[in-house]
Amino acid sequence: MTRFDLYAEEALYGHEGFYTRNGTAGTDGADFITSPETSTLFGACIASYLDQIWHELECPDPFVVIEAGSGTGSLCRDVFLSVQDSYDALRYVMVERSDRQREISFAQVTATCFADLEQAPLAALKDLPAGPFTGVVLANELLDNLPPRVVRKTSEGWLELHVEDGDEVWRAAEESAATMASAVVPNASIGAVVPLHIKAAVWINRAMKLLERGRILTFDYGVESSQALLDRPLGEWLRTYQGHHRAGAPYSEPGSRDITCDVAFDQLPGSPRISLQADWLASRGIEEMTQWAREQWRDAAASPDSTAVAARQVLDEAASLTSRTGLGAFLVAEWQIGD
Repeated sequence: MTRFDLYAEEALYGHEGFYTRNGTAGTDGADFITSPETSTLFGACIASYLDQIWHELECPDPFVVIEAGSGTGSLCRDVFLSVQDSYDALRYVMVERSDRQREISFAQVTATCFADLEQAPLAALKDLPAGPFTGVVLANELLDNLPPRVVRKTSEGWLELHVEDGDEVWRAAEESAATMASAVVPNASIGAVVPLHIKAAVWINRAMKLLERGRILTFDYGVESSQALLDRPLGEWLRTYQGHHRAGAPYSEPGSRDITCDVAFDQLPGSPRISLQADWLASRGIEEMTQWAREQWRDAAASPDSTAVAARQVLDEAASLTSRTGLGAFLVAEWQIGD
């Protein structure tokens, strides 16, 4: 019998884990799609943000950007294709647990953006100066993949989710988990189930310690308050994906599917500024970035040529990123460090 968070950690990142073997984001042959794979506009908006923060931090050189969970490097590539003012100072660190995806990402970014790897301002964590740095820590859809502990309230106290032989098993929760659950959802009724985002909280704390001055910026699906999850069934906020489709309960066939959980942001340390992705992208100028496409499509919609079709695709991508029933409903959390 294994506690759920430990089971999910092994199922995702162990020797035969989902991400270790072949799980990836994208369109063809992938299991799910994220904002960077949806459109290069997402990376362009991130680049605009980085330029602004670089100025707010008084133009540091180096300006270190760490992307945690960088996958195949799509976001890094699009940032370098769009960033302007901070380009010369930028030192970009892609952090990826999967050896396979890490190799793909460095090759993709180098081939697209630079003449050779020696000229690329890409760095590894081991190459950074010792001690805190000035810059930004980015994470897109990372926190949801840091497996939570899951507890359920009963008349006799809190039980915790375990996995045994492909089935869920509920055992008495440890005192620390029960105490945390009572703190985050003090008014929970009997039968309520809630995730405890201990790993995600630890990750944010570590990110804070990396920075002397700068920002932490995360994008993920979730809720601002743990209380909001109590009215939803467990299978609605703890999900699996395989081949772009929901893949059933996560307790069997470990390593065959992605396991993900809505993030309750009130369980994370600090006091981040939270907004919807749709609103954040609007603040970064996505409307202005796509103005040419709206004009092109308006003028040629009746008899579209290849340029107009390309413009229509850009508009569709922007709509996907900002849809308030899809990616646009993701929460963007920003922590300000050292200012």
